[in-house]
Amino acid sequence: MVSLLILLILLWLFYIGFSRGIILQSFYFLGAVFSLFVAKNHYQSLARQLTLWIPYSNPTEGTKMAFFKDVNIFDLSKVYYAGIAFVFIFIVSYTLVRFIGIFVHFLPTVYLKDQRWQIVSGFMAVCVGIMVFSMLFSVLATIPLLSVQEQLSRHFLIKQLITQCPPMTSIIHYLWIDQVI
Repeated sequence: MVSLLILLILLWLFYIGFSRGIILQSFYFLGAVFSLFVAKNHYQSLARQLTLWIPYSNPTEGTKMAFFKDVNIFDLSKVYYAGIAFVFIFIVSYTLVRFIGIFVHFLPTVYLKDQRWQIVSGFMAVCVGIMVFSMLFSVLATIPLLSVQEQLSRHFLIKQLITQCPPMTSIIHYLWIDQVI
């Protein structure tokens, strides 16, 4: 059911991107990439501060992780805080990009209303949506609670977003695990 909801949201994002047009959607896509770079440069200092404010569930005896199996279960808190900080900075930065996008919307785009450009812009919107879903579910995958792990591993699409979503999976692994631990 959750996978169906994610697919419906991605279809809706395709429609939104299709109707926006290539100029505005390119701006939003490049803004998402820019937001990734902003988050990459600032998430570690925020992650250290978040350990004091946001609680993390301690692993219990016999906890088995469905994801991030290559990370020691007691180091997952560092990955969790890095993920929370990264996602927070990404969302704040992308919100500013979206606000600036209000003004990009006023640019004349009559000459780029060809259907193939609209299809490309629809796919760009889906890519941004997949990027966000991948980050959010990856943060949830670091929580060592059996119920959370079971829910995430039960859905095929969520498993793919966490483990097999290029290039986000490798970016997340590099920034949240290799750079933090």
